[in-house]
Amino acid sequence: MSMPLSHKLPRIFAALLLLAGFAAGTAQAAENPAVALLHDMHKAVKITEGKGSKTLYVFFDPNCPFCHKLFEELRPYVKQNEVTIHWIPVGILTSTSPGKAAAILQAKDRLKAFYQSEHDWNFGDTPGGGITPLKNPSPATRRALETNNGLLADHGLNGVPVTLFATTDGSAFYFEGTPPADKLAEIMQYVK
Repeated sequence: MSMPLSHKLPRIFAALLLLAGFAAGTAQAAENPAVALLHDMHKAVKITEGKGSKTLYVFFDPNCPFCHKLFEELRPYVKQNEVTIHWIPVGILTSTSPGKAAAILQAKDRLKAFYQSEHDWNFGDTPGGGITPLKNPSPATRRALETNNGLLADHGLNGVPVTLFATTDGSAFYFEGTPPADKLAEIMQYVK
């Protein structure tokens, strides 16, 4: 027994809307590389800091001075519980970067290791992050670091810091580098 057309139309319409939404999402990702990167954040191995309603994802290299400056400039937002930051360590800048990123990723308390690297900036045995590079990371840590490095490379990004977020208008945006504090304050108004 066949269903009357009047009963089929709502299902056909719903299917078309679903396909149109999928196509629009795919087109938006193609037009806006930040959408595609944001979509891939579930793959990243992150260190979460803060409990604010706004969310940032920040790719950083432990030896990157601009990443360290961004860390410092974000302190007021963390202290005021305005933001949750997912820090994503990569090892791309110097010969000690992979070992330092691995030391953070393999630590029992990643946030504590991250803080050590940032708070002891330029006080360690090597310039940059103040954490001792890990010489023999575990296979899981190596995979995590490869995943994080790969996310940058797969999206055509080769510098750090890269800060990514969903916007209040429902889109996505990222910027490279560290903006001046006043510009960062403007940007934070658009972070969802």
